Amino acid sequence: MKAALWVLTLASLAGCAAPSMNELRQEEPRQVLHSKKAVKVIADCVQHGWENLSVFEGRSGATQEPGKKGAITVATTGSAYFVDIQPDASGSVAKYYASTYRWISRKHLDTVQSCL
Repeated sequence: MKAALWVLTLASLAGCAAPSMNELRQEEPRQVLHSKKAVKVIADCVQHGWENLSVFEGRSGATQEPGKKGAITVATTGSAYFVDIQPDASGSVAKYYASTYRWISRKHLDTVQSCL
């Protein structure tokens, strides 16, 4: 009986999992933003801003991952919010993705916009 309850619990939690970064990339980004700044300058600014963002009485962690052709992805812990920053002809383009669209996603987007 306990095993059956355990399986049901895991099955119900699986439906609540946030989409992966690759799944979110299959959809349109929440925002596409352009800047004349270099990719690394924007990425460092976003990471610093997200690390210092107060979220639920704590801080939102952030990491950087290198991408292809000079791109950088900055993601929050758990990857619920991330931005792909890539070079383009006039500087950089930042594609912001969010697994939800609530007040917290707006705070993350505001940080990205302030770094451009």
